[in-house]
Amino acid sequence: MQTEKEPSFLQNVGRFFDEAAKVLKLSPGIASQIKPCNSVLQVRFPIEIDGKMHVIKGWRAIHSEHRLPTKGGIRFSPHVTQGEVEALASLMSYKCAIVDVPFGGAKGALSIDPTSYDRDTAFVLALQKIARYYEEVGYH
Repeated sequence: MQTEKEPSFLQNVGRFFDEAAKVLKLSPGIASQIKPCNSVLQVRFPIEIDGKMHVIKGWRAIHSEHRLPTKGGIRFSPHVTQGEVEALASLMSYKCAIVDVPFGGAKGALSIDPTSYDRDTAFVLALQKIARYYEEVGYH
């Protein structure tokens, strides 16, 4: 767990970016355009699992749209935060740029613990419903 003195994942990614920007001699204007995520969307939606309704909270961060489409999967974790999603989206942008893959960076996450449910067909179908809903409403 993060202590008060320990920087967050997003802060660490930002520090590494700042160091790289200095080495690359990026102008402050360009660096300030590249560093933050372009957009972050927070969602809440209901889903039925094992006959009970659950409200799922999630995020979709799009760091860079310099190349389309954006690339990044969906993380399922009860401990996920918006900052973590933004950091992972940023890292996906940098990774794609470094290896010259023609995608911008993005990441999605849903605050749900897959291990707290039986791995039966109902839960697998619920995860599929969640992922489909997430994609259908435009969070990709």
